[in-house]
Amino acid sequence: MTYPLSYMNDPWFSLLQSRTEGQARTQVARQLGISPATLSQVLNGSGLYGEGKASTSRVADKVTHTFGRYVCPHLTEEAGGEPHEVTADQCRAYAHRAAPATPRDMKHWQACRQCPHKAASAPPVPRAIQPRNKVIPIQPIQPIQTEAL
Repeated sequence: MTYPLSYMNDPWFSLLQSRTEGQARTQVARQLGISPATLSQVLNGSGLYGEGKASTSRVADKVTHTFGRYVCPHLTEEAGGEPHEVTADQCRAYAHRAAPATPRDMKHWQACRQCPHKAASAPPVPRAIQPRNKVIPIQPIQPIQTEAL
């Protein structure tokens, strides 16, 4: 393993490191929809990620789409072409909400329906719990027999 690994110089990795500082890695992993073990291996450059046998592209996409920033096409157009960045959370809040009541918000919401960032900013879909194939039988506990004195 050559340290640092090539992916550790990418912008998404710096963003991931900044998000894990002062916050439990378990929480960050939950926000990203990955296991804490995967997060730890990516951050430490260990396991299959450290050996270069596993791709970090899925983790990189999740980091970018969860914690990153987007140039909003609608707000950029409203600002006369001046790029307007929003956080992934702001993008998600606009694009995936119910239809608003005001005309200005409705115009923004309709633009979000056709935005290229809409799919990337979608809230994570909870995965169904998969039952294990093997059932471990539970043996009843036998009471301990003690001899009378």
